[in-house]
Amino acid sequence: MAKRKYRNGISLFGYSIFHPINLFLIANVLIYVLQLFAGGTGILEYYFALTPARFFHGDYWQIFSYGFLHDVHGTPFIHLFLNMYVLVMFGGLICKYIPAWKFSVVYVVSILVGGLTVALAPVLLQVMGIPYPMDLYQTMTLGASGGITGILVLFGILFPETEVFLIFFRMKARYAPWIIVGVGYAGDLISLYYFHSPFFISNSCHLGGAIGATLIAPWLLKGNVFDSGKIFPNRNRKESNPEPPTARSMTEDLDTQTRKNRELLSQLAKINSFSEKETFLTPLQQTNVNLCPPSTFQPEDPFCLRCEWLPNCALRKNHLEQNSGN
Repeated sequence: MAKRKYRNGISLFGYSIFHPINLFLIANVLIYVLQLFAGGTGILEYYFALTPARFFHGDYWQIFSYGFLHDVHGTPFIHLFLNMYVLVMFGGLICKYIPAWKFSVVYVVSILVGGLTVALAPVLLQVMGIPYPMDLYQTMTLGASGGITGILVLFGILFPETEVFLIFFRMKARYAPWIIVGVGYAGDLISLYYFHSPFFISNSCHLGGAIGATLIAPWLLKGNVFDSGKIFPNRNRKESNPEPPTARSMTEDLDTQTRKNRELLSQLAKINSFSEKETFLTPLQQTNVNLCPPSTFQPEDPFCLRCEWLPNCALRKNHLEQNSGN
């Protein structure tokens, strides 16, 4: 199982300031500040947001750069806040179980495929002869939503049965990104029918991000050339005639953590005293962790059982129960 490596120095959300999650977050925030300082002229959006017509005329960087710009008009910060909230919340949970570079690859690929889908959408409509009340070649798309949808897909692959709260109701993690895409297209159809104008959300970007993560994530989460040492053989050089390593899948690693946590909970259930539980759990605590909200701690939930921070949450729950009983 992938473990965090804590370093001395500045940290944010339980990770080093140089962790990819924080680097993506800082980049989006700083670029948003630059957009604000531009005074609403749209100069950054013109060159770096994704406009299919400009992309097909040589501005190929837009297929990636659009994922770091956000809407500075309308309700301030909402577009940026929602995307960064999902990045930090779900990204932080994901990176407890997989290497940061794999998370980064899924995020970047989702942005790229989301951008490619946006660029190809007007071409597809034109080829199919479908009328649309907007010139999609000249429509500007910006925001990290393609990458964010990819993160939701990755989370759903890792924890398919975990319930998440999105769009005002609970759903299984495996279905969440596709429900979001479906709701977006439904909103587009309703808006077209009643108001004769499309919805303001780029559904093609969300769809592309989900497709990108669906294609790349399963390959990254199994043994591949990056893990086997073929890219950097010197780092994995062994003595002659070594014993072949035992291959372990991610499922086996997660199941191992689940067994450990079930054993811990079984031992904890035999202890009646709050003080004895605290004595039992204190040596098992990990420092500098980014725990979920207390209300989400469910010892039988598959996600909680797979988390190496379960002793921290169990101790926190013990404190809450002790204080409520006083």
